[in-house]
Amino acid sequence: MATEKPKTAQGYDQDHTLLCERVLVTLLRGFGTFKDTLRLVGGLVPRYLTPEQPPDVPAHAGTMDVDIVLNIQVLAEGEAYKVLAAQLKEQGFGRVIEDGKASSWRWERRITEHQVVIVKFLRDETEEMPAGKAFSLEGEKISALAIRHAGIVHGWYSERDVTAELLDGRGTATERVRFADAVSFIILKALAFTQRAENKDAGDLVHVMRYYGPGLEALADEFRSRLATGIHAKAIEEALAALEQRFCGK
Repeated sequence: MATEKPKTAQGYDQDHTLLCERVLVTLLRGFGTFKDTLRLVGGLVPRYLTPEQPPDVPAHAGTMDVDIVLNIQVLAEGEAYKVLAAQLKEQGFGRVIEDGKASSWRWERRITEHQVVIVKFLRDETEEMPAGKAFSLEGEKISALAIRHAGIVHGWYSERDVTAELLDGRGTATERVRFADAVSFIILKALAFTQRAENKDAGDLVHVMRYYGPGLEALADEFRSRLATGIHAKAIEEALAALEQRFCGK
């Protein structure tokens, strides 16, 4: 059964966030040639986007899960993800069970009796595959949930090498993590907050905008320059409208 998310920042802890990082590095270690196409989004991203630098930058609250966006073009090739379900099972993952039904886009890895990390597989929406629905990659073995504008992270991302202890005592490894950059992170979080109004989404947004290294003015410049290119303009406009509606006074 999936672990329920905390309602406040006090419900998160750095130990569990470290477990999420270990799960991420373990996954990348086992994903072979297509790991370079994966993009990290969600609550683990601020750990890399706004790394802790006391006393100026506090640690981000953390996360309970690992959110990974798959590449539609790779999916279209039809072969690259066929072994994904088998690889997950080999690494000790199982499908999340809720209400007696097994999810094929959410997988869980039990570390101890009381420690569970959830991995969610996401993909961009299309006309044929609208946001909010899960679509199979290979029969019923594994699927990915379509998310509005999730595809922006394949072009708009940052990367860094992350070293972590692998699960099951398999030593330490370093993997390159490709994660949503500040612009794409804020876009996706703003849209997510509009849809589900979770405090955690608002907290993630505020943390990144407040502690993003170059500063808020530089972040605004990044939004302006990308909007001027016309690339993903609709995603930017929707996110800015969402931010204005939810966070700006009249």
